[in-house]
Amino acid sequence: MQWESSFETYHEEDSVVHENQRLFAKTWVNTGSASRITEAGDCVPVSVAGLPLILVRDSEQQVRAFHNVCRHRGARVLRAACQGQRLLRCAYHGWSYGLDGALRGTPHWKTSDQSAPPGFDALDFGLEPVRATVWLDQVFINVDGQAPEFTDFVAPLAERWRNYDLDLLRLGQQRTLTADANWKFAIENYLDTYHLPMVHPQLGDVAAARRFLDVNLDGTVFGICYTTGAVDKPKSSGQQFQRFQRLTDAQRAGQDILALYPNTLIELMPHHMMLVTIEPDGPDRCVEHLNFYFLGEDATNPTLESERQKTAEAWCEIMGQDIAILGDLQATAHSPAAARAADMSPAWEQGTAAFRARVASALLDPV
Repeated sequence: MQWESSFETYHEEDSVVHENQRLFAKTWVNTGSASRITEAGDCVPVSVAGLPLILVRDSEQQVRAFHNVCRHRGARVLRAACQGQRLLRCAYHGWSYGLDGALRGTPHWKTSDQSAPPGFDALDFGLEPVRATVWLDQVFINVDGQAPEFTDFVAPLAERWRNYDLDLLRLGQQRTLTADANWKFAIENYLDTYHLPMVHPQLGDVAAARRFLDVNLDGTVFGICYTTGAVDKPKSSGQQFQRFQRLTDAQRAGQDILALYPNTLIELMPHHMMLVTIEPDGPDRCVEHLNFYFLGEDATNPTLESERQKTAEAWCEIMGQDIAILGDLQATAHSPAAARAADMSPAWEQGTAAFRARVASALLDPV
């Protein structure tokens, strides 16, 4: 299969705008863990599709999203994460907004003394809302408001995991890695099994690397399932952790290594889950936010802290071994020789090829 996306999208500044308009604005994008805003009044600024947004935990404990744009002159409202706020106040002219986005205060701005324009109504000038939902502790955003319902978006994955009681998962560890590489390289490499014996020898030999089934669900989920990944990988040695109870024999032995389009990486095993948000940062850099989830009290039990750390550190070692490889890919992305690389392997690289084709398709969509 020929590579189906231009290498210009891996290194050109203009490609960032192109991807924001045609890809990130039009689908559900993972912005990271909801644990950043656990209490009412907790707020954090994020960026999706190149647009500044605010995530807020409101008084009803719901996560909301708004454009981070004051309705007076368009200044940024929230500069940094904050906790326990009752109002969000713009530093420029002091306009303030409630946790529901409603405009609550406009200092020295009244129609009665003509300091406000005639007919001004505060009800018309709240922060502009953005679609948001929380799933598996991740806050997903759809900027243009036109994507399918989130439940439909994740339906193929929910059906695949129907035997897993995902409501039991609790956040237990977090890590952050940075790669000097385009965000797509990070995802494609995660889905690539061909490099494992060379780059990650601790995971086993070639025979172990080949024990997988390809997974491609509805153009939304890409990757593989290691048929023995839960029993023959060093990082899965946490025998003290409790496990999902309703799994089939194959699920008890298997390990899903998946990408949820466009920017979520997933590793699911019988006793834990890793969710990674890939945050693009320009054409040649990305940040990997790693979140590790365990079942129930296993996420916080002090006697299991060392086991939780071992799980996280094992994955950080693997992901860290890829950092230099990602740098190598980025260093050559602008070379015409890179676009003349060999076709992808039908045996090793179908997940990578499917993800790349999905991105290419999105970039051809009209704005």
